Amino acid sequence: MDEVRAIQFLSEVRKPLLTLHKAILDHERAEYEREFGPTTPAAFLQVLINGSGFRWLMPLSTVIANVDETLDAKDAKAEDRVGAAEGVAGLFAGEESEEFFERYQALLQKSPEVLHQHGAVAKLLNGIKN
Repeated sequence: MDEVRAIQFLSEVRKPLLTLHKAILDHERAEYEREFGPTTPAAFLQVLINGSGFRWLMPLSTVIANVDETLDAKDAKAEDRVGAAEGVAGLFAGEESEEFFERYQALLQKSPEVLHQHGAVAKLLNGIKN
């Protein structure tokens, strides 16, 4: 992949990644509230940050932050941009985090909304393979 293709991919995948991340968080919050009762957004944020049960989401959050940083960095090199694109692809191929990949695959079976949002990301990932 060259730098131009990487920039295009990162620009296109950013919003679908954010939408997917939100769908995952919405699902996880609903599951959490089923077990522990209703919680405020601030309280759930604290659980996300401090609770070990949600650490599996960190690789996705990190990839999204890396996409944003790479797109915003005026001094980013071609290898930074290509590396960021490869990081996104690697995460969803199971190469970056086994824990994320396993939990994510299970979630795709449980949540129609997460599966729907995954479709938008998968379409873009398939586009960079060709």
